[in-house]
Amino acid sequence: MIALISDIHGNLPALKVVMERIEESGVKLILCAGDLVGYNPWPNEVIWEIRRREIPCIRGNHDRAVIFDDYSHFNPYAAAAAKWSREQLSEENMNYLISLKDHMLWSWENFRISVHHGAPFDEDYYVYPDMADESLLEYENPDVLVLGHTHVPFIKKFTKGVIINPGSVGQPRDGDPRASYALVDLKRGIYKIIRVEYPIDEVADKIMEVGLPEFLARRLYIGY
Repeated sequence: MIALISDIHGNLPALKVVMERIEESGVKLILCAGDLVGYNPWPNEVIWEIRRREIPCIRGNHDRAVIFDDYSHFNPYAAAAAKWSREQLSEENMNYLISLKDHMLWSWENFRISVHHGAPFDEDYYVYPDMADESLLEYENPDVLVLGHTHVPFIKKFTKGVIINPGSVGQPRDGDPRASYALVDLKRGIYKIIRVEYPIDEVADKIMEVGLPEFLARRLYIGY
């Protein structure tokens, strides 16, 4: 069994709950499709959890924005949170972000798993469920193509393989405020999106305490 996570965005309480559920499932491998930081107030703690668990991870657009101190493509809320996250990061955790690749091709039990944050042809491109067609599998011919970025979970099965977005651990945007991740059994061909409640109040209170935009707290309650 494999677990897929993405778009944690500094939400430590959500990550902790998701990790607890994943561990209960007997998962052998966890892959992360990027965006460890941004929006929420625990960038160092989230990176540490990923590092100490040795979870293979790529970097997302918020991770790159923090690395390069460039928020020109972000809305004001995202820019403020990304800039704040950069100011909080320890040197060690910044170096970890810098060390990450923008995509990875993983081999597991004779299956090829391709992991991208946006799309195989553009890591900043948003692939929503209705846009995920079989042509995306032609770039690297994986058995499973894992995407993040949209914060909207989906599973699309095709003759050539499967495209899956596990949704967002830290800031869901599909109208469901629960943290989202995916479980995959490649040998049995089983793919599941899992939703789990986490203490949103704790995150919202911390967002306000550290001075991040109030909107970032409010949106967590409605999954937007």
